[in-house]
Amino acid sequence: MENRYETFTTLILNIYRCIQKIKNAEMESVGLKGKQVQVLFALYNLKGGANAKTLGNICTQDKGAFSRTIGELEKLGLVFVDEDEGKKYKNLIKLTAKGKKAAKFVAEKINGVLEVSSDGLSEKERDKMYKSLAIISQNLNKLCEKYDEK
Repeated sequence: MENRYETFTTLILNIYRCIQKIKNAEMESVGLKGKQVQVLFALYNLKGGANAKTLGNICTQDKGAFSRTIGELEKLGLVFVDEDEGKKYKNLIKLTAKGKKAAKFVAEKINGVLEVSSDGLSEKERDKMYKSLAIISQNLNKLCEKYDEK
C-alpha cells in the first residue's frame, strides 16, 4: 500500500511541476503568466465566452485567484466583460481580438506539449489513462466533500 501511495503521489506531483514549469516558461516568452493559460484556453474553446461561475469551474481556480487573473487579462486587453446581462455574475467574459490571437498561441503550445507528453502511448492507452484519472479524481472529490462537511 505504501508503494502505491508513493508512486501515485510522486508521479502526479512530477507531472504537475512539469506542467507549471512549461506553462510559466512558454507564457513568459509572450509576456503572460502560467496561471492565465487555463482561462485563455477555456475561452478559446468556448468561443462565445462564459460567465465567471462557469469559467471559474472549468479553470478550477479559487474565486480570488480567478478574479485576479481576469483582472490581469483585462488590463492586458485580452478579455473583456460583456456587461449586457445586468447582473455581474451572469456577464460573459469574452476574448478580444488580441486575446483570440494569444489564446490561439496558447492552444497551439498546449497541443504541442500534449503530443510530446503522450509519445509512446497508443490512442487506446491514452483514453484508458484519462478514464482512469477521471475516476480517481471523482473518487477523491467525493472523499474531500466529507472533509468539507466538518
